[in-house]
Amino acid sequence: MSSVARLARRMARVGLETISAVRPRHWDALRLSLASPPSPVKIDVRRAGAAIEWIKRAQDATRTGGVSWGYRARSPVRSGERLGWQPAYPETTGYIIETLLRFDSLFDDPDAVERARRMADWEVSIQLDDGGFQGGMIGAEPVESSTFVTGQVLFGLVRAHQSFGGESYRSAAHRAMDFLTSCLDETGAFRRGYSSFCAPGAKAYEVRTGWALSLAGKTFGVATAVEGGRKTAEFALRCQRENGWFENGDLDYHDRPLTHTIGYTLEGLFELGALLEEERFWQGVRATLNALRPLVRPDGFLAGRWTSNWQPAADWCCLTGSCQIACVCFRMHGCYPEEHFDELGERLLRFVASTQQLDHANPGLRGSIHGSHPFSGEYGQYCNLNWAAKFFVDAVLDRMDLSDQRA
Repeated sequence: MSSVARLARRMARVGLETISAVRPRHWDALRLSLASPPSPVKIDVRRAGAAIEWIKRAQDATRTGGVSWGYRARSPVRSGERLGWQPAYPETTGYIIETLLRFDSLFDDPDAVERARRMADWEVSIQLDDGGFQGGMIGAEPVESSTFVTGQVLFGLVRAHQSFGGESYRSAAHRAMDFLTSCLDETGAFRRGYSSFCAPGAKAYEVRTGWALSLAGKTFGVATAVEGGRKTAEFALRCQRENGWFENGDLDYHDRPLTHTIGYTLEGLFELGALLEEERFWQGVRATLNALRPLVRPDGFLAGRWTSNWQPAADWCCLTGSCQIACVCFRMHGCYPEEHFDELGERLLRFVASTQQLDHANPGLRGSIHGSHPFSGEYGQYCNLNWAAKFFVDAVLDRMDLSDQRA
């Protein structure tokens, strides 16, 4: 095909997308995409509660017990992607269980408890023969175990066992641990069990899987699992450069990782540092947070991708990543108050909160957290994601915990 023909096709595609944007079924997405820059808002439990109610609607939408991947407000031309609520998503349903039970412990929400139980039961029902859990949404092909997905579900299984007891959660957790340890090599890298929905190969952010593995090992008395988690932290630190940036740090584009996967890496390192009493893991977190500090704008905007010399590789914000990094900031402040990581977390979280629509007429949008800001940004484009809502709630609750410690 000639360069002229390729240019013509590209222009035609742009024209079709422009026309599609003004179709009535896409008006919500258009309005959100054209919205003015957000203004500062107050962060309070009302916003966390709105996100929890959105998660509940996302669960109801699947009619399975699992939580919908999210809500799609606009579908690109010829993509075949359906509008509205998407199928259930095993990976994030797993760690949403923890968030619902934590919310109940603070605000007495028995409905959240029952929903968490249904999520855990659903996860047990879809566990694969090798002990792992599938990547992608329900209905996606191929159906095969993913180490990262299995780790995130393992959080939910451990929490369900602690809250509800029962042999089914304990047994499922043991099978998941066995699968993960069978995929892990001596260097702390997962050498098989890669998800088919991202690039193959070992990744630094699997340290969050390692956190789940060590946590489950501590809970159930499995020393090999505890040690396996430690190894993943060692691997992540070997991926970290002196400037705090991580190699092998993205789903697909390791030269410009998402703040989402950077957030996963920081969470895993921080929590393994706490669980295993390894302060050197926290030092890795400090290096990255101190590198990010000057990159967060005064209004809290943080670009969604970063090159190895900390140059922005996106003009949009990955709201999920900002929430995750805010969580780590609030937790790190409790350990290093003199470094004022709380101020950094406050800026990040305030920006995300300002994008939340508390009174939108569309229940698929009301209380949700978008994939990106602007809404047309690359990450979760035109979508509201269940894990964005989960990490937003976590960040609000972490902020509350820190305020309680100060009181």
